[in-house]
Order: sequence, then C-alpha cells, then structure tokens
Amino acid sequence: MPSPSELAVIVCSRERADMLARSLASIVAATPPAVDVIVVDSASTTTATMDAAASAGVRVVRSDVKGLSIARNLGVASTDRPIVLFTDDDCVALDGWTDAVLRNFDDPRVGVVTGRMLDHTLVTASGTDPAPARVDRIERILGGLDGGHGALMAFRREAVDRIGGFDDVLGAGREFAGAEDLDAFCRVIAAGFVLVRDERAVVHHVNTREGEEYTRLYRGYGLGLGAMTAKWVRFRPASGVAMLFVLLKRTVVRAVRHARHARRGAADRAMLRGILSGFARATRMRLDGERFVDDHRPTPVLPAAAPGRSGPI
Repeated sequence: MPSPSELAVIVCSRERADMLARSLASIVAATPPAVDVIVVDSASTTTATMDAAASAGVRVVRSDVKGLSIARNLGVASTDRPIVLFTDDDCVALDGWTDAVLRNFDDPRVGVVTGRMLDHTLVTASGTDPAPARVDRIERILGGLDGGHGALMAFRREAVDRIGGFDDVLGAGREFAGAEDLDAFCRVIAAGFVLVRDERAVVHHVNTREGEEYTRLYRGYGLGLGAMTAKWVRFRPASGVAMLFVLLKRTVVRAVRHARHARRGAADRAMLRGILSGFARATRMRLDGERFVDDHRPTPVLPAAAPGRSGPI
C-alpha cells in the first residue's frame, strides 16, 4: 500500500468557513500527519476561509477566480504528491478513511478511487452504514457515471496529468454547476485506467439543503450533466449519445416516481430541465480536445478582511 507521505488531501472551499473548520478538525484527527493537507480558497470575498485553514494548521492556497474545477486543478498543482484525495468542506472524515483509499493504488492500472458519502442523520451509532461495503472495479467509460462523487475521490497524479485536469467550465461556481467529477472519471477510464469504488472509505455529509436551494442544486447538477454529454457527443460520439440516453432515462424515471413528492419531485424536474438546457447551450461552446475552452472565465475576486478583523490582509 502506498504510504501516507505519497498522499495529499485537498479541500476546496468558498464562503463556508464554519463548515470548513469542522471538516478540517475531522481530517486532521483522522489523517496520518505525513499526509499533505491543503485548503484551496476558491475566490472567497473575505479572509475567513484562509483563517480557518490557518487555525487548523494546514496549508492554504488561493484562487481569485471562482469555480470548483479551477480550485481542484490549483490544488493538484500545489503539491507534488503522486496521489491526490478530494473531499468537500461539508463532509466529516472518519478514522481509516485514507487507508481504505490508498490500498487500492497498489494496482498500477487504478487511476481513480472513490468511496461513500453517508448522510450523518442516517448512519448507525457506530458511524457506519449497516449495508455491507462493496468494492467494484469499473473499466467501461459509461460506468464512470456511477463511479462515485467529488465528496470522496482520489486520483493518481499520472491519470490527472494524462487527461489535462478537471474541465474548468464544469462544477460549482460556474453556469454548468455539476458533473466535473463524473466527466473526470469517464475521461480517466477512456485514457486506459480503472476506477475502483470502495465503500470501505467513508465520509459523513453534514450539510442538508432545503426548499429552493435544494431545487437549484439539482438544476445546477443537470446543467453540468447536459454540458458534459454535449461535449462527449462531439469528441466521442458513441459514448456521448449513450451517456445522454442513460441520464435522460434515469432522470425521467425518477421524476415520474417522485411526482407526488414535493421536494424530490421538484428537484428531479429541475434536473431534467437542466440536462436539456445544458446540452443545448454547450453545443455552441468551443472545445480544446476533451475540455471546453473557458471563454467566459469569472472576474477575479480579491478578499476583504474577515468580519471582526481589521488591518491589512
């Protein structure tokens, strides 16, 4: 198994310093000290994100341009470790989480390892899901759609370099506010690597969105999925068409199943509209290989002093 000194843990965060502080406390407690822990401040408007990282005793780098993929690419560029593990600022790490990830990289064919994100309100007193943990190897491009999620995903640096990193246009903070993780999974598999989904690696999700915020979240996911499939249709048509068919079918089925459920039904319908809209919009965007050309990069943001602080930044 690779040693902890070969691993970097990267947490991208924007405007959620309190959540970040809780997440970092769990990461520091559950992660071997040899691991390089990095916070990427994704264009926060104050220094609160950087302050939270400093208080936790971890490294922080800053992007003045918002966008989750932009932040993730900066995180990769900010460490020389051969394996990079991403989690979110609203997740809590559990003991042994990095061991469960690292053991899979013994196989040189493995380019990505993902785990489980469990809602903290639905787990047992022991902190685990009672369902048996599965370990799946995914080698088909289309299987990347079920490869996991950005809340717990680790990449071999060689694989990230081979695909040119995350697509800057996809992900939170951008118009197409999702699917940057699935797009990266599929591209890594297409590059000849294997994805392992190991449910023994677990983080707890501690941030539940409600009402319109929940619906907007799923609308953003849909926009990202639609843009992703539009891109794949253009550079790898057979895979792209298959992705679009699978995503539309799944989303329609869920929308019908949850038609009478106010919260889930609204979210499923928003995702469906997002997929169709994202696909239509992305067909007009330029490509550079397997990534979009970022023709509308956000305006840089410079941080002001965090509330309660004064003096120069």
